[in-house]
This record gives sequence, structure tokens and C-alpha cells, in this order.
Amino acid sequence: MKKLFIASLTIVIAHALYAGDFTLTGGIRERFETLDGMNKKAYGNDPSLIGRPDDRLLVSRLKLGFAYNVSPDIKFTAVGYYASVYGWSLDYDGFKKRSGNETYWMDPQEDFDFVALNLKVNHLAGIEGLSAQVGRESNRYGDKRILGPGSWGNSYGWLWDLAKVSYKFDGNFVDVFYGQTKDKDKHRLSLFRKHVYEGAGIYSHFVTAAHGAVEPFIVYKNGLYNGAGNGQNTEESYTYGVRAYDTDLFGFNYDLTYAKADGTIKTKDYDAYGYAAKVGYRFKSVTWKPNLVVGQIYASGDDDPNDNTVKTFRTPFGGTDGSLYGRMDIMKWSNLVENVVELHLDPEANMHLKLSWHDFSLADANDAWAYYKKYNINGNHEDALGQEYDAEFKWNYAKDLEFQAIYAYFDAGAFVTKNVSDNNAQRLFLQVTYALQN
Repeated sequence: MKKLFIASLTIVIAHALYAGDFTLTGGIRERFETLDGMNKKAYGNDPSLIGRPDDRLLVSRLKLGFAYNVSPDIKFTAVGYYASVYGWSLDYDGFKKRSGNETYWMDPQEDFDFVALNLKVNHLAGIEGLSAQVGRESNRYGDKRILGPGSWGNSYGWLWDLAKVSYKFDGNFVDVFYGQTKDKDKHRLSLFRKHVYEGAGIYSHFVTAAHGAVEPFIVYKNGLYNGAGNGQNTEESYTYGVRAYDTDLFGFNYDLTYAKADGTIKTKDYDAYGYAAKVGYRFKSVTWKPNLVVGQIYASGDDDPNDNTVKTFRTPFGGTDGSLYGRMDIMKWSNLVENVVELHLDPEANMHLKLSWHDFSLADANDAWAYYKKYNINGNHEDALGQEYDAEFKWNYAKDLEFQAIYAYFDAGAFVTKNVSDNNAQRLFLQVTYALQN
């Protein structure tokens, strides 16, 4: 299947090159990672846990494709990607999901598929700013908390097969979409298989100042693997709210998001909310132009998991990895209180250094640590997950070449040490990314 996929894509690219108005796109990302005291499936150093707590990984992602302008208003894009990992102690079946008598895979490290395969038409019906798009895309918006692929992980978190209509005017836009999200199975292309979720929504962006905007949104989510009404992803929900931000308001910057969720999860009602609030100030006249940011990220938890209402917030299609909830990647925007302090520095125009401190706790001690699905045991009522210290350095060496180095250390709190495992954890990332420029 992989050979057929590569051969087919090569033929299409060759034809497009011959045809003319063509842009080649692609790249390669190579990353060395170390994990100590945890992995994707379990926290702790106990040898009996799933996988090893001390993996040393080489993570690779290759992309190759093209964009072809059929006419000034019609553009076709096709990009395939291959994500692989070496040195991982977790196996393929560790990411099998079951719902009733059905199964699907959501592998976070390995995949072989299209990341983009779509047709876009501008000036729809002759109207300036109105466009339509059909096909595969990442469907990301804003800071990716509500809609985003989660692209730090090796296989993209959310990829959609969708239809979208967009209207842009005066720096503003309103997008309306309907689509379905694919699974992540390295052995099979997803184009003609059953999708995991369906979703629809409206995401808009309205400029409020030179560097600021508000972004109202509403997103519908429905699980398609529903296993006789009580499957693993049985959910029908609506998440609505607004994001407001400004990157430079007389030196100050802020980023605020509020989201409310309603609907049903399995056989229960769903009623939850979350917010993210960050405020900072950039000292432009000081060396390295430091930007000091403080904030809090909150997602409601469930005070009574045995009643008929799920109060645990979950992002509909947002990212969970990368810099959203700490570089350890052991937190989700769910039953969470995160107090954060960040210091951003620019040693050079093409360099960025970020130092951050995160204090994590449960929003409700009766609910789980969402990432690992762990609860208080033995009568404990702890809520302190722990504190995390991150250092991130990015160097854009050239237009097509970027280097990153990241170190993260997690100092486990009472909830973790008393209910999960009495150890701290750390991660190291060394990454190089080369972007193919045509």
C-alpha cells in the first residue's frame, strides 16, 4: 500500500509539473526524545506498567505534495505524510479503541496518509471574498484550543474530510464547515474507511484593533463509533464561546478564551465549561525584549461521577500537545487548574527563548487526572498534580531550516505520589525541521 501511495503521488506530481502552474511542498522533521518516569500510556517507574518509562526515541515525519492552480480561482492541493518512530516500547495494539463490536486505531506516533487533499474555489458565485473548499485538511483556528490538529505529536491529532464555506472581508472572516475526522492507522489509508467523529461549526474572526480580534465560535461533535449507545466515543455535544486577544496593546498583550459545552455523553447529560486567560507585558526597550506573561487555564471537573450529568469539560477538537498545557504532555484541558508564568525572550530576530512555570491541580478531586484517567484511591482527597518547569529554544537558522531544543521537568504533587507513582519525570527534545521550498 505504501509503495502504491508513493508511486501514485509521484505520478500526479509529475503530471502537475508538466502542466504548469504548480508549487511543490513538503519537508522533513527529525526529533530525538528522551522520556524518564512516564510514557504516553502510563506514569511511573514500575516495571509492570504498560511500556517502559525510559524510552529513547527517534521520531520522524516526512511530507511531500503539491498545490496546483487549475485557474486563477481554483486550487487543488495534495500532500501525503509518513510518520514513524524508533525505540518506542508501546506497540500498535496499545492504541486500539473499542466501541461495541467495532475497533479503530488512534496511534499518536505512526501514520501513513494524506494530510491535505482538497479543492478550493475562490470568488464563489462571483462574490469577492467568498470561497468554498472540499476535501482533507487540518481545520485549525485561533490558538488551537477549540479546533486544532495538535501537530507536535508525530501523527496529526485531528485531520478532517470536510466541506467549508468562507467569507473574508476587511481582515475579518466567517467560516462554516461540516466534516468528519479520520482515524490514525499506519497500515491503511483512511480515505474510504469509517470516520471517528463528525463535526460542524462556525468560527469567525473580527478585528478589534491593530493587533487584536475577537473570535466567536460554535462547534458540534458527534461520535460515529457508538457501540449500541454506550461506545467509547459516544458523544453528541455543542461547544460555544469566544476568544479575544491582542498581541500589542500599548505594550500589553492578552489572550482570553471562554467555552461552554452542552449535550450528551454516553447515557448522561453533558454540562461543562472551560476558560484560558493570559495577560502579559513586553518590555520593548530592554535587551532581548522580554515578555512576561501570567495566566490561568481552567476546565471544570465532575463533583459526582455517579450522577446523571457529566460536568468534566473536554475540548471538542482542540490540540492537547505542544505548548498548550506544558511540554511534558501529560495534561489535558479537562478537570484542570493550571496557573502559569511565562518569560519570552528574543536574543536575536531569528531566535526565541521561552521559560515557563506551571502549577497543575485538579478542578475537582472527585474526578480523574484526565490524561491518565487516574482517581484518588484509599480514601485520599488530593488535588495537587504537581509543578512543571519548561525551557524552550527555537532558532530559525534559515527560511527553510529550523532548530528546537526543549527540556521539561515535572515535580509530582500529592495526588500523583499518593495515588499513581512516587516519582518525578522529565523529557528532552532535540528537533530539526527542513521545509521544502519551491
